[in-house]
Amino acid sequence: MIRDARKAGLPAEINADVAIVGAGAAGIVLALELADAGMKVVVTEAGGDKFSQASQEFYRAQSIDPEGHGQVDMFRRRNLGGSTAAWGGRCIPFDPIDFEDRPWLNKARWPIGHDDVAPHYARALEYLDAGVPEFEAAQALPGEPADLAPGVRSRDVVLDRIERFSHPLDLGKGYRKRLQSDPRITLLLHAPVLCVLAEPGGNAARGVRVARTDQAAPLEILAPTVVVAAGGLETVRILLHSNEERPCGLGNDNDLVGRFYQCHIEGEFGEIAFPKDARDVRMDYQRTATGIYCRRYIWVSPEAQRKHRLAGLVLRPYHPNIVDPGHRSPILSSMYLVKDHIVPEYARKLTSLEEIKRREVGAGSLRFWARHARNIALGGPSLARFTLDFARRRTFAKRKLPSVVLTDPRGIYPLDINAEQEPNFDSRVTLGNELDRNGQRRLRIEWRTTRADNERLVAGLQLVAHAFERSDGTRVKLTREDLDRAMHWKVPVGGHHIGTARMADSPSDGVCDANCEVFGTRGLYLAGASVFSTSGFANPTLTLVALTLRLARTLIERGRPGLAKETVGVLEQAG
Repeated sequence: MIRDARKAGLPAEINADVAIVGAGAAGIVLALELADAGMKVVVTEAGGDKFSQASQEFYRAQSIDPEGHGQVDMFRRRNLGGSTAAWGGRCIPFDPIDFEDRPWLNKARWPIGHDDVAPHYARALEYLDAGVPEFEAAQALPGEPADLAPGVRSRDVVLDRIERFSHPLDLGKGYRKRLQSDPRITLLLHAPVLCVLAEPGGNAARGVRVARTDQAAPLEILAPTVVVAAGGLETVRILLHSNEERPCGLGNDNDLVGRFYQCHIEGEFGEIAFPKDARDVRMDYQRTATGIYCRRYIWVSPEAQRKHRLAGLVLRPYHPNIVDPGHRSPILSSMYLVKDHIVPEYARKLTSLEEIKRREVGAGSLRFWARHARNIALGGPSLARFTLDFARRRTFAKRKLPSVVLTDPRGIYPLDINAEQEPNFDSRVTLGNELDRNGQRRLRIEWRTTRADNERLVAGLQLVAHAFERSDGTRVKLTREDLDRAMHWKVPVGGHHIGTARMADSPSDGVCDANCEVFGTRGLYLAGASVFSTSGFANPTLTLVALTLRLARTLIERGRPGLAKETVGVLEQAG
């Protein structure tokens, strides 16, 4: 059942077995799993069915370094489905090394291992509609060359791994009918949670308090189990505002809520040059037998990470920066002109580095725009062919081409990188002094990297270039300028908000335990990338859904369905 919390007729209190805060990927998957096990679940979503700029305004926050961190709310969505409404669909699992103790990285320790998460990847992929857990090219693409490029005989790089893509699925749209029809689920839209309610002393959760936009009195959801699944940033705000029983906020006795904030470092460094006559290069998207888009990438191997004390690093051949009209491509110039209308997850690739490049090429001048216009005018026929093909494979297709990969007749491509940053105590999210319309303090973002992060990035890039020196012709080329830029680079992937309520062995190192239960508050759990102890290199969505499925199993084993009072009938009568 889906209800609008702004409308009259709701009781002042609603009882449930489990209250879930947030209807993004984690919240929706958890609700469906628990309901299937017979539990009565109430899910609160701060936004509505669809994107609303007025609702989105609640996500506005202060960034201490807005040029470095970027716009805080660009990749978050305050609506049913959460940020999956802006998701590009990339699915990559964490590797065993991501869960290992890595003493060369600060605080790189998980209280669980890869074997605790791996069994849930298959089910997570089902929820995300990304096929089966085959992440090696030989498995997913039988009969095709396994490696991205042939003849690379180095153990320092891995070239046969693939990333799988959802179509991409907006979980709010994809599972709306199930959420609506399941009698054990009550989903409240326009129901922003003000705080988690706790028993005296804060030792146990007892529910959540919800603001009602058009009502004087807030609504309370009473449940012995509360799961905050509100994303890596908003989870911090809710925990810190939950200060009625503990002034510092729940889970924050050791001042760790909001700390160790991690993103992935992103940028373009160097280029990869394939032999012009190479026939076995596989850098573009391919489709599995069941139609799933997948793509190979370059990954610094776990053996090399251990030997050289590196962090996770992945590189992908990319197209030239769209800002600079010097690329002479009508397609790239057109992409630049329409970038504001592209879905946010892909627009990130087009805009995250834009301001830096704009300064380099003098963007804004009449000559700058004239050069883009010239590219389009001279390349009209090829642009028309591309537009028709892109519309067929992206705009009108259910399973969409994930992004544009343009063929360069020279075989030379810039390299786009995603790099892991180490957990940093001083990289944090806190409450600022500005208030939103509900009287809640907005967030203050202070994302920080360390010098060691940049040193590892430079060393990783050099390692990759050296590995390709021993290939049959493919080369990775790095200039001194590339390495100098990498040594000072501080630009994150905009939508990966990780580690702000990390799991740990003890409350001195994190906010929640191995089962995602908040230290010191029984019955209060967290779901999402906020609980990651480290970020790895992989996009977080697949692993956060896998961890959510693991949490569902824990709650089902611990829970006792049927404890909730019969409020469903009251809600149906009110509707």
